[in-house]
Amino acid sequence: MDSSEAEIDRLLRRSMAAPVPRLPPDFDLVLSRKLGRSSERPNRYGQILLAGYGVISAVASIAVMRGQGLGWGMVAAMTLGPLAMLEAARRLRRGSLLGRSTGRGLEAPE
Repeated sequence: MDSSEAEIDRLLRRSMAAPVPRLPPDFDLVLSRKLGRSSERPNRYGQILLAGYGVISAVASIAVMRGQGLGWGMVAAMTLGPLAMLEAARRLRRGSLLGRSTGRGLEAPE
């Protein structure tokens, strides 16, 4: 063994001999509090940045698909399909596709 391997071996042995780190018992509570505060709506700059990223990635994907010889119909389906699925999932989660109240005037059938 050369000196660097011996040094790595010593470091590994020392690390394995150290006690295993443990999370504090109230970790879940502290984490949920922090996430509750930080899960507010993104600021305007963040929304613009996210929208710009989405537009640029869509344009890049379209360019790559067209470069591979896919027709415009397939490109449109591959680009808009996931957006439609996302919106359908959001509506299902809110319950508006199932006829439940969404707080926007739609009431459940009785």
